[in-house]
Amino acid sequence: MASPKKTLVLDLGMQSLRIAEFSVSTAGQLTLLRGARRELMIDPALDTSRPEQIRLALTDVLKNWKISRSEVICVLPAHTVFTRVVPLEVPGGSAEQVAAVVGFEAQQNIPFPLEEVVWDYVVMGNTPSGAVNVVFLAVKADLLESLCDSVSSAGLNITSVLVAPLALYDAFLNASPAGSAGTTLLLDIGSRTSNMVIAAEGAFFSRSIPSGGLAVTAAIAKDIHAELDEAENLKISRGSVALGAGFEQPNDPVEANIARIARQTLLKTQADISRSLSYYRSNLGGNDPSLILLTGGMASLPYLAEFFTEKLQKETSFFNPLEGITVAESARSFVESNSNNLSELVGGALLLTSAPRTKVNLLPPSVSRKRAFAKRFPYLAAGVFFFLASLGAWYGFALQATSLTRTTTASIDAEIAKNSRISSQIKALASKEVSIQQTSDAILSVINLREAYPRILAELSAKVPERYLWITQIQAVGDIPQRGAAAKTNDGSIKALLVKGLYLDNPRQTSVIDDFVTALQSSDVFAVEEKEKSKIITQRGSPNGEYWAYPFSLRIPLRNPITPLP
Repeated sequence: MASPKKTLVLDLGMQSLRIAEFSVSTAGQLTLLRGARRELMIDPALDTSRPEQIRLALTDVLKNWKISRSEVICVLPAHTVFTRVVPLEVPGGSAEQVAAVVGFEAQQNIPFPLEEVVWDYVVMGNTPSGAVNVVFLAVKADLLESLCDSVSSAGLNITSVLVAPLALYDAFLNASPAGSAGTTLLLDIGSRTSNMVIAAEGAFFSRSIPSGGLAVTAAIAKDIHAELDEAENLKISRGSVALGAGFEQPNDPVEANIARIARQTLLKTQADISRSLSYYRSNLGGNDPSLILLTGGMASLPYLAEFFTEKLQKETSFFNPLEGITVAESARSFVESNSNNLSELVGGALLLTSAPRTKVNLLPPSVSRKRAFAKRFPYLAAGVFFFLASLGAWYGFALQATSLTRTTTASIDAEIAKNSRISSQIKALASKEVSIQQTSDAILSVINLREAYPRILAELSAKVPERYLWITQIQAVGDIPQRGAAAKTNDGSIKALLVKGLYLDNPRQTSVIDDFVTALQSSDVFAVEEKEKSKIITQRGSPNGEYWAYPFSLRIPLRNPITPLP
């Protein structure tokens, strides 16, 4: 008879690390063989050392268990993973249609560049409105790599990476396969976060609230002016949650103070839970939960269930994920001391069975590459064998082909020498062609320059008014300076004409100048616009009756600048 398959499940909590060994029989029966827990430093300022803390803790556990190498399923804490439930209006709602739009939706809903994260998604039923419930999961790649490196360096081979809320959901489905009556709210109150998982038939919702047991510890430490470790010990040994009005408070003033602080801190968590439930009901059309199940490290705090019963007006109990799971005698003490911290371990262990579970995996790129290489290794070995055999065959062929190659090479060398001479002749002809083209361009420039000035004079003659105005001087100028603009480098091209002349004292006076400028607007030679008229007329003599003619001056831009010969 084949021995049961064994594996390790690692719950990477922020305040403690839990690892358990499970086995599954051929009939699919899951057995908890043994477990261990190691406390981590709770100070958030020491988070950068957490990978090293994990490595040391795992090394110690594996040494005690006399395990050198083993496969492990990792469960990440909720606060390290971005989780968002998004209802998608996908016509038909088939897996292919969801997969077609999920890449675009991930870019819209994951608040990090996708190339910087490891992400996945899972379809979790439908909303009452008919939308597909898609859960997006993303974790920063560098954070995931550092955590997985610390696990691998302890001698463990990571096979899957799960997320705490989904592992909790899987454990709930396993404990009650047919689903509970109505809607159930699972509250996993950990160190850094409080994870809400709403489970109902055909529906799912999850949200992580950034408040947990550490918030209570920090509030106690602040109130009594103590270190976090001392406050944590007080919370564990003498802590409870103060009940509402009408209930007697603890006689010990220290315990009464801790209970008051815990209640005040948990009121903020309860408010966030209420808002999340309101969002679930109003935005996603979900039903109000009829039952609340508590789990997590904080669930062992006395009167916590009574607190949520009072504030949320729902029946509150404790979640037991070990329904239908055999517990070995060697694991009894571990179960008793961690009765509220087994959900994620059980949810991870369900990967060994055929039980319903959410198919999501957040393996880091380095682990994925190693697994892909391991799968390809037999084929690579076979490929190397055939490659070496081919080398032997080709060696014999190469010996035979050497003499033929030498003969062919000699004829090719002769052909190359012939083609080199032809190439030199072609390069000489190409050089002559470039010289001829340059000469041709210079001649065309001279022709265009010769025609430019007659065309300008003809255009001015055609546009000048028949009476009262005549031109006395035409001068070529460069760039037209712009007001407030920096001076441009003069490249020698003629870009405007300075036209001076006189207009006769007449009934319309200076309007004849405006007529001249207006006539130039239709010119193909000059670039004159109506809004630039004030810039073009640079001088307009005012008639005073003393003279028979008065001067004017125009600066007229050319439509195509004229480049003179060098």
